[in-house]
Amino acid sequence: MLPSCAKTNVWAELMQAIASQFKVPVVCSTAIFGKLSFFQELRNRTSDSPYASIPGARYVSVKVEEVQIVVGPFRTNEPHALDEELADAREKLPLWKEEYEKEIIFNVEQAAVAAKNAFLLEQSLSRAKLLLEFSQGMTSAKDIEHAMQQAMQFLVNKFKLGNVVLCVNGKLGRYFDVSEAGKQAEARLLAHIKQTKTHCVIQNVQTDFLLKDLKDLDKLPHSMLGFPLVVNREFIGHVIAYTESIPSFEGISEVLYEFISVIARLSEYKKAQDSAITDALTGLNNRGNIAKLDALISHQESENLPTSVLMIDADNFKGFNDAQGHPEGDRVLRMIADILKAVMPKESIVYRYGGEEFLVALPLSGMDAKDAAEKLRQKIEEICPLTASIGLFTCMNSSVSREMMIKEADTALYHAKHMGKNKVIARVMIDKLLGIIDG
Repeated sequence: MLPSCAKTNVWAELMQAIASQFKVPVVCSTAIFGKLSFFQELRNRTSDSPYASIPGARYVSVKVEEVQIVVGPFRTNEPHALDEELADAREKLPLWKEEYEKEIIFNVEQAAVAAKNAFLLEQSLSRAKLLLEFSQGMTSAKDIEHAMQQAMQFLVNKFKLGNVVLCVNGKLGRYFDVSEAGKQAEARLLAHIKQTKTHCVIQNVQTDFLLKDLKDLDKLPHSMLGFPLVVNREFIGHVIAYTESIPSFEGISEVLYEFISVIARLSEYKKAQDSAITDALTGLNNRGNIAKLDALISHQESENLPTSVLMIDADNFKGFNDAQGHPEGDRVLRMIADILKAVMPKESIVYRYGGEEFLVALPLSGMDAKDAAEKLRQKIEEICPLTASIGLFTCMNSSVSREMMIKEADTALYHAKHMGKNKVIARVMIDKLLGIIDG
């Protein structure tokens, strides 16, 4: 077994330097720096402890991470009882000097410190490269689903996995489909990591106790790994990997930690987007999402189809709000919003336009849109404590701008208010070159 620092080039270079300086080999477990002397070759063949100091030969031993580093042999002037062959070989060894011991111990210990620092630096650099590569791969991810696909592809390719299952906040993704045996194995592995909130390794799917009694396990890859995704001690998802050989746990864990950060950023981004285009009180679109109306008008115009716009205003809302209080006023607005969601056709676009005003865009003709508006008015009258007035404008070929449609619908709403409220007033335009017809 080698110490961790022995995995670096720095360690090899420094050990080779010590061997050259003292003209003896440096032995570190199975690694040998410098050339073994004939004396040492003989001892290796004939002795159970070939690196132990004996009369006539001296070694210096230094422990690094519980591993003995041996420097030597040196020839000493003390009497010895070596046989003729060893004695002749000993004469060619460098002569031992007492000051060598402190110098060798110091050099080995300093080499260990330098190599450990190099090892940590290499680890940090390797980690940084891995995370940089992962982060660069995730830059194109615009939503959580895309990020999941990118992450699965990275894990499979980087760590040579056979398959990956990734689940985040209830969204499940698979790199490849799996058999029923795989799904059953996943269920048991998932139950374990949910309970422990720590990673789990199944070295051999056919013999592991966790998968006991499951069938067709021989059809699965040799090993499975399970990783929990945890944020603030809350289990938000998991990763299950299939593999023929166990990859770097640390590397996968680092990637998944970064992946959680990516998901958090995307979630915040989505919340910010939603808040920019969604009314907080009612959950409807707000004016920040008016581009949806522009897209509808553009599409309808390209097909020479109608677009209708409804402006809805809660009657006597200010008086109700002043008398009953803002919480009750907010409750009425939410009620109207819920009715709009329930009553308006599926293809409609519904906005809270401001205050107690709502706007609905419909890809419908004047008659169909008026029927929808009347149904809406009746439902509001039936359920809400307030009624609503509705102004409707339809352009039969969608040839006018969004601004004009809203203006004409607002004019129709004004007429509905002044004609007693709780009414639908409609206006129709055949083409922008023609005049407006009151419905």
